[in-house]
Amino acid sequence: MTALSTFLHRGGLGLLLGYAATAGAAPAPLFQNRFFTLSQTAELLCATSQQQYTPTAALADIIRFYETEHPGLRSQAVAVLTDHKNQDHLDDLADYREDCAGNAAGELCVLEKYWGDREAAWRALALFYDTKTVVKHSDDYRYEVKRFSADHLRIFEKAIRKIPAFLRQSISKAKPVDKLEQEIADKPTAMQQLIRDAFQEDYKNSIWQDHTHPLTLVPGIGFRSQTVAQVFSGQNLIVFTVKAFDKGKEGGSYRDIGVQYLVDFRLPIVVHEIAHTIDNFHFWNGEDDLYFFYKYHKISNDADIMKTIAEAQLALWPSKWFEAFEYLGEVNQGRYDGNTQEKLAELVAQYILIPERLQQSAPAAYRWLRDDIFRGIEYQGYDRCERPLTKPLSWWQYATGKMLGQ
Repeated sequence: MTALSTFLHRGGLGLLLGYAATAGAAPAPLFQNRFFTLSQTAELLCATSQQQYTPTAALADIIRFYETEHPGLRSQAVAVLTDHKNQDHLDDLADYREDCAGNAAGELCVLEKYWGDREAAWRALALFYDTKTVVKHSDDYRYEVKRFSADHLRIFEKAIRKIPAFLRQSISKAKPVDKLEQEIADKPTAMQQLIRDAFQEDYKNSIWQDHTHPLTLVPGIGFRSQTVAQVFSGQNLIVFTVKAFDKGKEGGSYRDIGVQYLVDFRLPIVVHEIAHTIDNFHFWNGEDDLYFFYKYHKISNDADIMKTIAEAQLALWPSKWFEAFEYLGEVNQGRYDGNTQEKLAELVAQYILIPERLQQSAPAAYRWLRDDIFRGIEYQGYDRCERPLTKPLSWWQYATGKMLGQ
């Protein structure tokens, strides 16, 4: 017999999610990374938004695989994927449950109404079951916060598949807060309040009993409404400014660099942001009583590694194109010389996305990433794509963009 392990939200939402299994006819453990497997080739990179994602029909098979012999799992998982504190969301969810009463799909019907799209609901559930990733709406109900769609779940799926399973598991680690108050008791009152305020509301409520937290992707409004996506220090929550993020989709035209994208260049953005979460959690041993921003050990804060990062000569391509013309102080002769944390995230992204170029431009950094971070795993990058990735803007596109300030 196999008992489901118990994980409880700190804020009172009870969840029974099992991923421990014993021998015999035990139910399949969750979070196996069995279906959304690592892609080391360039096929996901060379694709548009309409290519290379898991077919909707296959999502049903993934869901069925994990739910077999797991009674009640679906309702518990949907509770995670729709966990909100905003009363407008709670009212919506109550209406969805009333509408779905008696529906054979049960809580999956609720999730479909939450997303307003069957494919999005199924993909969100399958990704959670297999990769321990949570994709959900913002808790901010304002109209300014554009929501994710099925299209976003597809690109998130592709980006997750570029990350090895052992790194996916490491970035689901979280900060134990059991002893937070006693740990900060000797700090000045103002600093104690600063530390409490620095915790995102989601983290106060959603750290599991095993001190893990799913990698969580939510829409929001970035810093000064300009940031495409951001990760807060010490966290594995990625916030996307959807309108800015979607400028990286195929068809986007960029006057500053004189090109139009022919493939979905949102993937490099997601990989870059996931690299920040790898930075945040790579060194944690999973046992410390407190893992917090003033105390923890990041890759980009390691003295020896900082030297490797500083010496790396990073070509300004592809995942920093958006920032390149906002922060010209970080660009030197077409290379990126930004702050250490950003440069580390860009190193990881380029190792995955343009490894052939990175190996030539920063061989020491490439070897370090291969041997110490990726455990020998290597990739084929954008340079292996058979079709062009971009095309030059026509004079009309350039002139129109200039007139419109784009």
